[in-house]
Amino acid sequence: MFKTNIATGEDIIVKLLYIVNEFPKLSESFVINELYELDKRGHEIIIFSLSLPNEEIAHEEIYELNLTIYYAQRRSLQSLPDLISKHILNPTVLREAMFVDSPLYHANCLHLGSQISKIIESEGGVDLIHSHFAASNRLAAVYASAYHSIPCSVTAHAYEIFSTPNIQRLQRVCSRSDHIVVPSEYNKRYLSEELGVDTEMTVVPATTNVDKFEPSDGCVSGRLLTVARLVEKKGYEYAINAVAELVERGYDVAYHIVGTGEREEALRSQVRERGIEDYVEFLGHVSDERLETELHEAEIFVLPCVIASDGDRDVAPVALKEAMATQTACVSTSISAIPELITDSHDGLLVEPNDSAAVADALSSLLDDPSRREEIASNGRETVENKFDISQSVDQLVDVFQSCIRSHGSRETSDVGGD
Repeated sequence: MFKTNIATGEDIIVKLLYIVNEFPKLSESFVINELYELDKRGHEIIIFSLSLPNEEIAHEEIYELNLTIYYAQRRSLQSLPDLISKHILNPTVLREAMFVDSPLYHANCLHLGSQISKIIESEGGVDLIHSHFAASNRLAAVYASAYHSIPCSVTAHAYEIFSTPNIQRLQRVCSRSDHIVVPSEYNKRYLSEELGVDTEMTVVPATTNVDKFEPSDGCVSGRLLTVARLVEKKGYEYAINAVAELVERGYDVAYHIVGTGEREEALRSQVRERGIEDYVEFLGHVSDERLETELHEAEIFVLPCVIASDGDRDVAPVALKEAMATQTACVSTSISAIPELITDSHDGLLVEPNDSAAVADALSSLLDDPSRREEIASNGRETVENKFDISQSVDQLVDVFQSCIRSHGSRETSDVGGD
């Protein structure tokens, strides 16, 4: 399954097993972008999704992908046959499971690992297992990796490492993976310095297909836009307060919100309390075509991210990169890795988090100065073209995968030679 391109001498990965939480998921466009580029390059991809999708709208790329998709089976762990199988009662697998933790947690991971192992067998093997999100149940990938003697890697994103994680389980998943992919230098420093993770890490930005987004050739005067889940870390309340302040200052603005989430009712209530119902529209989920229209019509994209009360935070949101790709000026905050994406006053404006007045001032400065706004928007498009296009990220990712496979193969050969 692991070949060499005779023309170039480069290794080509043929089969990858991807483990994700839910597939497809509209808010995880970075996963779709990655899979789409890998599929376009001819790699064979198998998906193991822990949950069924619960959304009616999906990104258009989904329908063009040539994927095999499996969904996890949720069976009772009280059933003895579920836990007594060759995929679990295997010395290599059981050695990986030998650390102090909840028996139920171990049983769940072993159960998922058994399912993954069976899929790998039914598909005639894979070259590598890659998980998105370093959640505690990704230890199942480690178990399947051990059983089949193949490498496994994981992309550590945000909520699962920042949001009051079970440190022991997170460290275990990271330490037992062959390689960790992180979307920013910020993540890399956090895992290394705060959590003591010493597994090799590579920064591969979560990105978008820039070519999918045409630069805007016009916009609606006063149109503001946010595209994000309605959750605390997106900082919506500061955007809404900023819009209210702009209205009080006499600006004629219209704020469109694309997304759904747990804070929708609270945010709608805030809009009513501020008396700006005529200026704010909640659009929910939208199609890719409608999203492109919204991005093209917006004068400014605003995403005032904050660190949530449970520690969760955005890193460098793909939504910002998509707005920059459409040549829409962006206003965000200086938390986490956003400064790795936006250079303040060059390709966007950054303010301190949790500051509605600062957001309002940044918005008004761009509304008042169209030439500055257009320059920032143009620079933003240039930034994502040069630094954050999906083709560059997948180049890096494939290098990581190839390195893992070669290293793992070298270890296997060494082990055999030493017997």
